[in-house]
Amino acid sequence: MEGITFDTRAEDLRHVWIPLTLKMSISKSQGLEISSWPEAEETQSLAFSRQLSAAEEAEGASLYDLVVTVPHILDARTGGNLVAHIKVGETYHQRKEGVTHQQWYLFNDFLIEPIDKAEAAQFDVGWKVPAILYYAKRNYHPRYDLRIKNPIDASVLLTEASLARKQRKSHATFIPLMVSEMPQAGDLVGLDAEFVTLNQEEAELRSDGTKSTIKPSQMSVARITCVRGQGSNDGVPFIDDYISTQEQVVDYLTQYSGIKPGDLDAKISSKHLTTLKSTYLKLRFLIDTGVRFVGHGLQKDFRVINLLVPKDQVIDTVYLFHLPRKRMISLRFLAWYFLDLNIQGETHDSIEDARTALQLHKKFQELSRGGGNDEVRKVLKGLYEKGRQLDWKVPDSEAGDGQGGTKSTPRQSWTEARVCITDGWTPQAGGLTTLSFLPQEV
Repeated sequence: MEGITFDTRAEDLRHVWIPLTLKMSISKSQGLEISSWPEAEETQSLAFSRQLSAAEEAEGASLYDLVVTVPHILDARTGGNLVAHIKVGETYHQRKEGVTHQQWYLFNDFLIEPIDKAEAAQFDVGWKVPAILYYAKRNYHPRYDLRIKNPIDASVLLTEASLARKQRKSHATFIPLMVSEMPQAGDLVGLDAEFVTLNQEEAELRSDGTKSTIKPSQMSVARITCVRGQGSNDGVPFIDDYISTQEQVVDYLTQYSGIKPGDLDAKISSKHLTTLKSTYLKLRFLIDTGVRFVGHGLQKDFRVINLLVPKDQVIDTVYLFHLPRKRMISLRFLAWYFLDLNIQGETHDSIEDARTALQLHKKFQELSRGGGNDEVRKVLKGLYEKGRQLDWKVPDSEAGDGQGGTKSTPRQSWTEARVCITDGWTPQAGGLTTLSFLPQEV
């Protein structure tokens, strides 16, 4: 490589400076020529920094900017750890802060903070050893079509075998989509996820009384449910996956997740058990298709699942029924107030929660069509007033319905679906069957 000289003498490796920009080209002898490139001033963006001449571009030369460095921080006591310096581009800052600039950030475990570019490009091999250097071609966004080509097809949503040895078809809690039911852009899908804890949070109490988190708790997805949001099978689940894990679960959070010991163990589970990758592919296909997910608290769910979903594809009922500068309202209270449903009695059930979120979304649409924003705001004020009166606790069924009526009868939480069963099932005569979903009894 021409233009860059490496000196392996130990004293010269104590302090290493990595070029922020490289010029790369193919020589006449077909060799790769690499040389450093003058840096832009602090006040300049890449658009105003020195660019290649027309002659250089004609010869096939390109500029590559440093965007990521991953150093290994040495520590004799712990063995050290990896950190990342990432140059976050203009798109993020324009969306987040309304300004157009680029900024380097340090990512160290769950700590994120802005840093100077010198910290990202300078190393001292006595304690900070470069492990990965990532350069990206300048202006590649406008020049190239970077859209992700989706290799995932609809087959991921069809019937799959369970990893659980004891699972029986009679215990199925969902009906896979048929080919004629494959989702289209804009279709509604109710979604809920349940999680377990793999390790508890480690924290210390400082002398001033404040709490300092040393290591956050690690959550792992344990169950993901997707429910149809339209059609003749509206409200019927088509995904109800329990995620098999080989890691030690510290807390199943049964009261909040409905997950019990053994549910995630392939040897003894009676649930539809699958791998995280399998379920991840299903969700990725739905996202790429353009469906709109309806749920309660989806922001946290997608963050733990580690999926980025466009905002226009997420309908979160926690924000639909919310007034500015007021508290967020639980799904349980919203279901009681608007739907006369008493859910989440002893434990949570993701089928019940996903279906309830879909019903609440339909209720919100009815309110919007009935009187517009003024009517919605009036109803929400009544909701908050009722919540304050009850201290946000759902009364028993004898206390009357949510919106001030007389005694109401809670609706049953099961749904009947008359559908054609796909591969792996034995349908009744005519290919049709009737299934009753009893989430609490499955």
